[in-house]
Amino acid sequence: MVEDELTSQIIDKEAYKTKLAKKYTTFLAQYPEIFADLISGSQFDFAIYNSIESYDARSPIDVFNVYRNNEGIEIKPGKANNPDLELALSVQAIEKLIKTKDKVEYTQLLGSFYNEPNEQNGWIDFMLFKRTQKIIEMGYGKFAQTAGILADDGSIINL
Repeated sequence: MVEDELTSQIIDKEAYKTKLAKKYTTFLAQYPEIFADLISGSQFDFAIYNSIESYDARSPIDVFNVYRNNEGIEIKPGKANNPDLELALSVQAIEKLIKTKDKVEYTQLLGSFYNEPNEQNGWIDFMLFKRTQKIIEMGYGKFAQTAGILADDGSIINL
């Protein structure tokens, strides 16, 4: 499949709790190619946190999930049933990510928030709900390599 043929659909946009989640999902829907490396059936949660303390308490201000189907992506409010992983993002990180211009810029900035987390400038983290090898096989590994989170040998950088 050619990347520019991917479709995106935001399901029930009014169900999001925050304006930031609405902005972020709108941004992601404009760039479905961000998810081109994922295999069909992949699904994961995006959890938005307003502080490290809210992250430690597992108390996000909003959550949505992305499902990769054969045609592209579906973005839905709330947590996925049986997600592959959770991507936790700070409000500051999202505010910067939605200003990027393409997949590579977005991915590299996302990686910098993981490799150099900063409470003022932004941070991300992720929790895997499936074995690391399975996650890599589902296409997340290629994304993580582009982001600078995963080394070429499959090991996670900076852990």
